Amino acid sequence: MSRKPDAIEKAKTAAFRLLRYRLRSERELITRLQAKGWDVSVAQEVVERLKRVGLVDDYQMAETFVQSALSDTQPHSRFEVRYKLKSLGISDEIVDEVMSVWTDEVECQMAQRYINRRLKGITNPSKQDILRAFRAAMQKGFDLNAIRSAVRSFGDLPDEV
Repeated sequence: MSRKPDAIEKAKTAAFRLLRYRLRSERELITRLQAKGWDVSVAQEVVERLKRVGLVDDYQMAETFVQSALSDTQPHSRFEVRYKLKSLGISDEIVDEVMSVWTDEVECQMAQRYINRRLKGITNPSKQDILRAFRAAMQKGFDLNAIRSAVRSFGDLPDEV
């Protein structure tokens, strides 16, 4: 599509539609606009305009994403949240800053919630059940110490962990 002012206006309308659902990072918005057929220069121009008026802000988007993960009913690991932010194009500096609220205590609480969900419905979990939940938490990216702490509430750790 050409770089005419009407192309920018149409791309801006497409960007507004994308932003209606949730905040998006600069890179994510540019990528999505390009996927809809807009030239990279048009997509970049639209994103720059939206940045100037405060509708695109990587820091705000990352902060909102972390707060959402913290309050989500599904438990998330620190690693998982960091990975998702990086994949959305958020810089290392911003990721480090917004993840500062994700303390070791928060990671332990999330791991505890995850382990509890994995063992939900099992009245007396066997060592094999606990080991299975432990491995699943490892695959999800939870910190090893957080998982061990969460599993301790179910009794002694299996020798394998």
